[in-house]
Amino acid sequence: MKSPIQYFLITSLACAMLLASSCKKSFLEIQPKGSLIAEKTSDYEQILNAIYLQTTLSAPVYLGDDVALQNAYIDGVPLRVQRLFRYEDRVYESNELPQEITASTGYIQRLYLFNKVINEVMSSSNGTDQQKRQLLAEAKVGRAVCNLAFLNDFSLPYNPSSATTDLGIPIITTADVTRTSFIRASVSECYSALINDLTEALPDLGALEHRRRFSKLAAEFILTKVYMNMLDFTSAKTHIDAAFSELSGSTIPLALYDYNVVLDPDSDSTWFPVNFLGAMSNMPLAANNSQTIYNISTTVWALSFADAIVYTPYVASLFSATDKRLLLYSDTELFGTSTYPKQVRRYPNFFLEQGPSLPEMYLMRAEINARNNDLSNAKADLEVLRSKRMPAADAIVPSTVASDQQALVHFILDERVREFALSGLRWSDMRRLSVDPVYHDHIKTNHDLIDADGNVVQSYTLKPQRYAMKFGELMLSENKGLIDNQ
Repeated sequence: MKSPIQYFLITSLACAMLLASSCKKSFLEIQPKGSLIAEKTSDYEQILNAIYLQTTLSAPVYLGDDVALQNAYIDGVPLRVQRLFRYEDRVYESNELPQEITASTGYIQRLYLFNKVINEVMSSSNGTDQQKRQLLAEAKVGRAVCNLAFLNDFSLPYNPSSATTDLGIPIITTADVTRTSFIRASVSECYSALINDLTEALPDLGALEHRRRFSKLAAEFILTKVYMNMLDFTSAKTHIDAAFSELSGSTIPLALYDYNVVLDPDSDSTWFPVNFLGAMSNMPLAANNSQTIYNISTTVWALSFADAIVYTPYVASLFSATDKRLLLYSDTELFGTSTYPKQVRRYPNFFLEQGPSLPEMYLMRAEINARNNDLSNAKADLEVLRSKRMPAADAIVPSTVASDQQALVHFILDERVREFALSGLRWSDMRRLSVDPVYHDHIKTNHDLIDADGNVVQSYTLKPQRYAMKFGELMLSENKGLIDNQ
């Protein structure tokens, strides 16, 4: 019997490939059994151009400790989101498959397409060896990015003391829709696979030329994140330095925006005015955003629960009054005129970027340097970013912080919260910090449901096992050998 995943792939790939033709008018045909017909090198390039490969589902947005929900709007919040927020053991009903795996932007379909390119592109026609090798390399980076997100949803964090026995995800390397057996590898084996894909890809990747194509810069960025997740800050240092060395080779604009300018309503290059959502009307899209290295977007909210999701009062307390990043959030309800309590705010755009970015590069290098006790360079990177986010006088890292390693790392982690509030990136940070012997205290292991005055109505506790979502009954019954999380 074919599993729901196989039916999904067979019936949806034709529609999906239409999206892949965003740069071309033609699209690949589908054989009756669900196998894509691709012959020319350009066909495989077209697969990698698929828009949905740059889109991911939003579970991490609702899991981070930077998120609160407003009780008054809870009825409009989808059950899946409520369950994620409450850190419940069950997110999906017994007759449902997890969207993260089986949706049109889910891991199975993306892995199918990346694996198809990896396994077939070198035998394609009408392309040079260099073109084929570059597409092969890009697909390997894509597979690694997909698997890293898969791990963040369905495995425990990388813990050096237990990674060889903790269950990771199935390592899928074939484009086979008839597969019914999915055996989970260990977390250690999964991370080795990530590193192998990325390091094998590096020699054949080019400079950054397009924000929807993987570059050597993007691959070095992802390798840095992988090693940071492993708490290996020596290896992470090698790859973040390599990433910075790639910046000068970019053929498209790549620079930090100065929020003192673009968030000044009187500036000629201002992102104001705000639109009906409360968002900046002139904020550049990802394709034109000079801070974006590779475009991976996620949905933050829908109209049915636009006023429900806010960052917490604690997050609000991390911002100084002069921090221009506050202007990217709205302190007013979308459907009404009420101002949120206790300085909490909502993110007013539907979509938010989670992919490699220049701001995160600076923060990653700052943290790596601080952890390696290079405090002066960590401070310098922090101030480069902060000087673009607030007046120069306020951007200076306090001397009492800059001279103390642990205080500086905590400050950098706080800066990540300020820079990426409600983006979903906090969940990845929480996972790695949860097994960090020194900085595990930076995590808040509860979610609060708050009332109109900002008072806590109910609090939900994150159990350690819920760093990994459950696959659910239907997924287990239809896929032989798959073991659920506790």
